[in-house]
Amino acid sequence: MLKKANRTVMNMGLAALLVPAALTFSTTSASANDGGAAPAPVQEKVTPSVPQQQATITNQKVIVNVSALNIRQGASFSSPVVGTATQGQEFAILKEANGLVEIAPNKWISKSSSYVTIASGKPSANQVKGVSTSTPSTSTASASTSAAQETSTPAPAPTTSTASGSTVNVARSLVGSPYQWAGNTPSGFDCSGFIAYVFNHSGHSISRTSVANYWNMATKVSSPQPGDLVFFQNTYTSGPSHMGIYIGNGQMIHAGSHGVAVADLDVSYYQDHFLGYGRF
Repeated sequence: MLKKANRTVMNMGLAALLVPAALTFSTTSASANDGGAAPAPVQEKVTPSVPQQQATITNQKVIVNVSALNIRQGASFSSPVVGTATQGQEFAILKEANGLVEIAPNKWISKSSSYVTIASGKPSANQVKGVSTSTPSTSTASASTSAAQETSTPAPAPTTSTASGSTVNVARSLVGSPYQWAGNTPSGFDCSGFIAYVFNHSGHSISRTSVANYWNMATKVSSPQPGDLVFFQNTYTSGPSHMGIYIGNGQMIHAGSHGVAVADLDVSYYQDHFLGYGRF
């Protein structure tokens, strides 16, 4: 009987020793999986992420392979035409997007192999400034919306008169020139300086003066012809304050805030500020 009691006591002692070990194992398992405090992770070296930016294109050029190719104001085939690149011209590529390449700030041309060749290296001559001796016809300038329409047919000279034809041609040759307050040369024009330069280089002799004075000098006309003047009022100041040269088909060439460009007269801004047409 005594031996049996001793065995019972010994078994109880062993159980007492085993139970804490089992509990300890169970508790450790819970701490790792039931929301308890897990061991601190090893600190990893993390490199801060940098927003991805458009890669700068270097050492690439575009060569124009057609007689005349539209230069657009933005990276879209629906952007306004602001000039023409001609065959053989080479330009450094600044960016590319939407099937066009940027050849100067706010000047884009199609990158289609139907019109241009993309090559390595720097251009032999960068001729963005002063391009457009063969500017798109007015219908092409306003309606070209796809790469298949980017080639341009030089506009025929207006038939109204030799003087007006010369005026429009001189104006077209200056598309792409930058804007400059009080400027009156191809290195920079404001609107009245542009008018004085164009007319003095197309068989007229006029002095540089204000838009208001040009409005007073001009003979007013209701049916404009290419080479006539378009006047606007109350733009940056009250009264006659801006002007351009009418080129037909509801368009003008003027020296706006983004430089010399072709503009559609049916744009709401010009409609709201329209003053009238005039002729020298």
